[in-house]
Amino acid sequence: MRKTCFLLMALLCHACLFAQSQCTVVGWASQNGGVTGGGTATPTVVTNYNDLKTAITSSTVKVVHISGTITIPSAGRISLQDQSGKTIYGLPGSKLVSTDQTKDGSGILYVKRCSNIIFRNITFEGPGAYDTDGWDNMTLDNSTNIWVDHCEYQDGMDGNLDIKNMADYVTVSWCKFIYLKAPRAGGPGGSDDHRFSDLFGSSDGATTDRGHLRVTMEHCWWAQGCKERMPRVRFGKVHMVNNFFSSTVASKCVTAGFEADLLVESNVFENVNNAITTMDNTFTAVTSRNNIFTNTSGDTTNSGTAFTPPYTLTITAAANVKSLVTAGAGATLTSPYCDSTTTPTPTPVPSYTLQTIAAPTTGGSITGAGTYDSATVVTVKAIAASGYTFTGWSGAVSDTSAVVTITMNSNKSVTANFQVQNTGDSTNTGDTTTTPTPDTTATAIRIEDDASTSQGLCSYDGAISSNSGAANGKVINLANAAGKGVSWKLNVPEAGTYSLNWHYVNSSSSNAYTMALIINGVTVNSAQSFPKTSSSTVFANTTATVSLNAGDNTIRLQSVTASATADIDWIEITGKTPVAASCASTTVTYVLPASEIAASTPAIYPNPTTGAATITVTLQKNEQAVIRVYNTQGSLVDNLGTIKSETGGTQQIHCNLNGKKPGLYYVVVTGDKGFKSGYKLFVGE
Repeated sequence: MRKTCFLLMALLCHACLFAQSQCTVVGWASQNGGVTGGGTATPTVVTNYNDLKTAITSSTVKVVHISGTITIPSAGRISLQDQSGKTIYGLPGSKLVSTDQTKDGSGILYVKRCSNIIFRNITFEGPGAYDTDGWDNMTLDNSTNIWVDHCEYQDGMDGNLDIKNMADYVTVSWCKFIYLKAPRAGGPGGSDDHRFSDLFGSSDGATTDRGHLRVTMEHCWWAQGCKERMPRVRFGKVHMVNNFFSSTVASKCVTAGFEADLLVESNVFENVNNAITTMDNTFTAVTSRNNIFTNTSGDTTNSGTAFTPPYTLTITAAANVKSLVTAGAGATLTSPYCDSTTTPTPTPVPSYTLQTIAAPTTGGSITGAGTYDSATVVTVKAIAASGYTFTGWSGAVSDTSAVVTITMNSNKSVTANFQVQNTGDSTNTGDTTTTPTPDTTATAIRIEDDASTSQGLCSYDGAISSNSGAANGKVINLANAAGKGVSWKLNVPEAGTYSLNWHYVNSSSSNAYTMALIINGVTVNSAQSFPKTSSSTVFANTTATVSLNAGDNTIRLQSVTASATADIDWIEITGKTPVAASCASTTVTYVLPASEIAASTPAIYPNPTTGAATITVTLQKNEQAVIRVYNTQGSLVDNLGTIKSETGGTQQIHCNLNGKKPGLYYVVVTGDKGFKSGYKLFVGE
């Protein structure tokens, strides 16, 4: 008998310890002092609305137990405000129900200016989705260190659970979100299907949310009926880990909005559309790793490097998430004292990062970079860019095959090596064919944004700004005006074709996404593409192929509108042994070919000048021309604008170089009917 009692006690203790581990908060809510709620205070059990409201609004009641189904009357939403150290727990089978679909009368629980609060095992049943800009089943407003655990949110009218207004250090664990009722159409908000579950951050203009909205959502389930916002995030650093998404009507699941910083790892997305997506590319970063996508379509965004959580968290292998979450998420606890639970203990799986590098960066691209569970076999492929040949791998792999596999048992880095192709023709003489030796002299140089004028960076119209995503933590931030740009100078041993590559960032939706590319003063591309990047710290590359002269050459990128444009990190030039040239070189870089520079300057008066001059231009009928002034390095000094003529004839435009250095300048007139003329303008003391 004693032995039997001893074994029974041992089993009970083991169950108690196992359950107790599920009563320990993890994630963001464990930071900033953690969450203890009402602790071991004697609970107040409530069975009706009046007692529920009294207990929740009383600061002296520290633990509330909800028993049975309690209906929230019309406009009876309960506010929990200005309290700390409280636990609200739903006893098994309990439920809070609202049937009000009016804008002002809807909602169940509103939590404002509270701290150290626990909500567990509560079922919230709303009246069904209806777009009137009403209230959510539950809202966390300007509250800190909140733990929401094993709750179920059903049919919220405006949303199920929203977090906003500087709310911070929140963990939502083992919760279930579901819509069982058909959405009601015709709401004044405009959406006929507002089954939008969870919104973190109320608007892009709520800038006080910066530095807040730190939320962990782990082992949660967005079940059938959820349409969007699972969640939609603004501003916050949100960790989405070990969650399950299975709503077949889902059009967007995890959504990164304005300045959102999301770490999405080891989740399972099944039968959904746009599992991980973004809003207008105004987010900060979205890192997606170790997720499983089954029968999904649309976006699975992975852009930028998200924040690193300051806490440790045992992460369930993604392969086990579905079974665990569907068994344990929601109001499934059987005791407020953690003496039993349906939640199994997650099994940690180590993960490792694979980095891929192209050498040179213009040579091609590589697939396969990312973070993977231990023992994952990753297929990596090298794709050569036009004009390059893949020559082999170095680093973690030594192979000449373009496709290789790598087993992830540690963090690894591989480099794909590329070589410029030989463009020479074969020479056939009689029966003997001679193939030229491949050109192996192609090299690349990089000119950083902090280079000196002796290292090839001649000028920039703007400032050097800090940017954590840049190679050296800095970028060239051009002034927001047309004609502003950055100029480089390099020397090549012989004329030929060279590749240019820029590392840049260009994230704002109001920016311009093209710039003028000017080689030796001649615009070779008036719309060099600098596509939008996903955030202000996530960089991209854009390339061009240009012809350079033997000797010194100038390269200039120049803005074409008054809008902001790309911030430049570095330029890389690849070809036959290019080297950075000193911008102080006495070699004059011409603006136009000699044949296009007028021998005399009758169109400019006075010339020489001390600064001010009048330029006379003759136009044909319905012709227009752009007049610009360059210095001898090919840098734009002044854009005098565009003149037009409907009838043809002579027009004049004023040029003012007061304050400019004395010396030689070029006035370039470019017409829209094919002519281009250049004139020398001498500015004296």
